[in-house]
Amino acid sequence: MSGTSTTSMPWNDRRIAFVGGLHRSGTTLIARIIGSSPSASRLTETGAVMDEGQHIQDTYVGGLGNTSEWSFHPRAHLTEEDARRVPDAGTRLWQSWSPYWDLDAAVLVEKSPPNLTKMRFFQEIFPGSRFIVVTRHPVVQALAVRKWATRTRGRFTYGFPRLIEHWVHAHDVFAEDALHIENLLVLRYEHLMRDPAHELGRVARFLGIDLGGDAVEAVDAGHSNRYAELWRTGGRAELAGRVRSHVADLGSRRGTPRADLLRYVTDAALLPRYRNVVNEHLGDRIRAHGYDLDALDEATPWAPVVHGAPAPLAADAR
Repeated sequence: MSGTSTTSMPWNDRRIAFVGGLHRSGTTLIARIIGSSPSASRLTETGAVMDEGQHIQDTYVGGLGNTSEWSFHPRAHLTEEDARRVPDAGTRLWQSWSPYWDLDAAVLVEKSPPNLTKMRFFQEIFPGSRFIVVTRHPVVQALAVRKWATRTRGRFTYGFPRLIEHWVHAHDVFAEDALHIENLLVLRYEHLMRDPAHELGRVARFLGIDLGGDAVEAVDAGHSNRYAELWRTGGRAELAGRVRSHVADLGSRRGTPRADLLRYVTDAALLPRYRNVVNEHLGDRIRAHGYDLDALDEATPWAPVVHGAPAPLAADAR
């Protein structure tokens, strides 16, 4: 263990739960549900984006690059060896995070998407920690992320195949790391939407806390259906209406933003091609992780899977 793991450290009699998973996969939802328990405390009032612990510390590098790139960065993946190079890592992280937790709580929650590739690092620093990872269908996750896009990214958006490639790489790294993690719970977003009571019950048992009756009501089931339709059709059925609405509302605040309209147009033209590209280059890898490109609301139960590095997509397909 790293030099910070001694019996005198203030975190040794507390249970820290790290929540991770790619952006728009449900990590914020899970962290908030856990944090709403009287027995748990999540980071609050930090002044940082989404109250993520990665933004209020200087011990390790958080997410580098945008949401289609960060896991490819050489410093995105941290392990035990990285923790041992920073002997005071535990003390520094505790000093950064503890002011924003209720230290009387039995479980202290830190949520940051890049935790997906840093579990071994945190386990070395905080022995006995719990890790909760949320996975979501790569197509749905990519389509959800693209809502953040501006027209300066890719073809008026984040490059769609690149988002999928990023998903595969990040989950390959996670799957290999999972073999080294003692206390790990993996939630499928799809299963959470289908049966929130069962999935949140797993979370409660894993952490040894009561989540309360309001937890299930916090889950908005059926949220991914519109992405499934978009994936099937490229939004062609709605495109004409969107264009008419944009033209009718020109000069009005009610109008569709131009960048959104351009995304709708490019979706109709390019998503069918993207679907073929993704299936050809990454379909097998996606299926190995329990997802199918033709079933966006389905997922097999999680199990570790280890792969080599994926073959890169052609530059013109990103």
